[in-house]
Order: sequence, then C-alpha cells, then structure tokens
Amino acid sequence: MSRAPIFTISRLRMGTDGHGVTTLVAFMGCPLKCKYCLNEKCHEPIYEDDGKTLRNGIMLLTPSELYDLVKIDNIYFQATDGGICFGGGEPTLYPEFIEEFCDLCNEKWKITIETSLRCSGETIRKLSKAIDYWIVDVKSLDSDTYSSYTRVSSMIEQHLTILKRCVTDKQATIKVPIIPGFNNESEADRTAEDIKKRFRFTNVVKIRYITKYCCPTKID
Repeated sequence: MSRAPIFTISRLRMGTDGHGVTTLVAFMGCPLKCKYCLNEKCHEPIYEDDGKTLRNGIMLLTPSELYDLVKIDNIYFQATDGGICFGGGEPTLYPEFIEEFCDLCNEKWKITIETSLRCSGETIRKLSKAIDYWIVDVKSLDSDTYSSYTRVSSMIEQHLTILKRCVTDKQATIKVPIIPGFNNESEADRTAEDIKKRFRFTNVVKIRYITKYCCPTKID
C-alpha cells in the first residue's frame, strides 16, 4: 500500500471544497512555484536533516490510515452528499494513493480534487475514473503570463482538453484567479470566456487573490 505526506486534514468544511460537508486533505509537494502561493508549507522539506524524522505537522499515511482518521465524519458526508477533497500542494502527484483511498470508500463519499492539472495526461485519465468532482485552478491561458507566475511552462490547454474528454461538464469547476501584478479583471474575463468557448466548461468562476497571506474570494 502506498504512502503520502500530508500536512493538513481539515474537517467539517462547507461550501469551499465541493459539495456538502467535506474534509480537506492537503498533500505536500507541488511542481509549480507560484508567486502569492497560499500554501507555502507544501514546498518545505518533509524530513528533518537526518532524512528520517518527519518534520513537525507532517503525517506520512497509507490510504487505510487516512480512511481511519476521516471516517469519523461519515454521517455528515452521507447526509450532505459530501466527502473528501484532495488538495495541497498538488494532489495529482499521488494518483496511486488517491485510487487506493477511493477503493476503500466504496462510493459512499463524494471525492473532489483541487488541482492545477500540472501532471501527465495519463494521470488525468487514470484519476478521472476515481474522482467525482474536479476543481481546476487555471492561472492563465496565456503561456507567458502562466510561466511568469508559476515559473514553469504551461501545459494547461492540453490538459484541459484531456480532462474534458474524461469528465462531464457537471463534474468540474474551473477557477480563474485575478493575480496582482500578473493579470487584471478584464484579462481574467477573457480567460474565463475562452475556457467556456474552447473547452466547453460552463462552470467557470473568477477568484480574486488579495495577497499570499489572505484567502481568495469568489467574484460573483
């Protein structure tokens, strides 16, 4: 059974991580190096200098161990059509872990993933069979803006195309952030409209990032 490093298990969340009451499970590690990153802890080392001792606040869990921790809220999940949201960090770094966890749930809970889609196309295809709902963070469709903000090259267009082939429109929300110093509201509007037209996702929302120390807020 696989193991994954986790730095947050946040219970009884409502309206922020998918449907119903959810528990957010945040993984360590992310291939992006975003300016204004809201979860800088995910980039920190997992182990102390000895290479063996986990750093404070980090758990190295198997899917079964995670299941035992989160099942305490089973009644809330089933009553509200909620469940688990995998975030981070970048959860697609741990596809085998997520698949094994979903097998344990036996379709009782709704499984959501919040991701930048910075992974292989094969990972998207594989996880689409296990994930009920996708929340995708699209910094920009403009490759220069994307790479300036994330410090990596953009693969988002190819991966949105793959995701659209794997899930229905009702299974995804696309988030477009307004990022100080990188884009503005009109540019975010264009990105949102391009996503709707080119990739046929209809649930596209804009999110305003205030600073890296503040939570993003949805723009109606």
